[in-house]
Amino acid sequence: MNKLFIALSLMGLATTSFAYNGQVEGGYTFRDFDSNAVDTSGLFELKGTFYFENVNSKGPLNEAAFLGHNSNVYLGYGYDFTKFNPVLGQSTKYETNLLSAGIEYFFDQFYVNAELGYGQDSVKPPKKDYDLFTYRALAGYMPISNLLLAAGIDGYNSDFPNSDDTRFAIQAKYVTPISNGNTINLEAAAEFGDIDEVRLGADYYFNPAFSAGIGYESIDYSNNTPDEDTFLIRSKYFINPNLAVGGAIGFGDNLNTYNINATLRF
Repeated sequence: MNKLFIALSLMGLATTSFAYNGQVEGGYTFRDFDSNAVDTSGLFELKGTFYFENVNSKGPLNEAAFLGHNSNVYLGYGYDFTKFNPVLGQSTKYETNLLSAGIEYFFDQFYVNAELGYGQDSVKPPKKDYDLFTYRALAGYMPISNLLLAAGIDGYNSDFPNSDDTRFAIQAKYVTPISNGNTINLEAAAEFGDIDEVRLGADYYFNPAFSAGIGYESIDYSNNTPDEDTFLIRSKYFINPNLAVGGAIGFGDNLNTYNINATLRF
């Protein structure tokens, strides 16, 4: 075990000089509900990012763009589905397809993030589609090195009845070295509206390539739907400067989640 850890550390130290302009990330999350009503549920996500200038990988590889204040544009796709077990011989399936595009821009100590999305919510049977529009606008400031504080709006508009919401959004992220020469990442994000969401996370970087962390996610639906609270354990490892693999396990009252993901840089 000690030899493996030393090998991972040496590999991480050898991956600090790589520069890249593009990145593609993909992942799949399987949801295991503690309910006989749900047959299967999952979320597939894909995101491509283009950086206006080279991103130099100094420090933790996973935080390179943030530490370098690298402005970028991105395009994302998400497919979310839940299929229920048959009732009287009929099985219902909910699906969401969403395509989004956005920009992150850093100027001195200031930060702006804007995003628009379009997709469809589907219910089967009978086959019925509802158009879905999403939007997000954040403005932020970095009062000290590598600390970002941002606030704005996050919303969605759907043809599905009673599903529109414009929420107040906040975000914070701080990456800093600690006394032993390693690095930690602390992050928080929340949206408050008809549905409240809170996400917290912390990662410890054993070296530039390998991290392990914990997280917490909470969703308050503000109606008769039960709230969701999930605790996460997550990790990511860069096999080389171009390629990373990661995973996460989430534990909730009525839901467990299992995620695998990969990152490719070029």
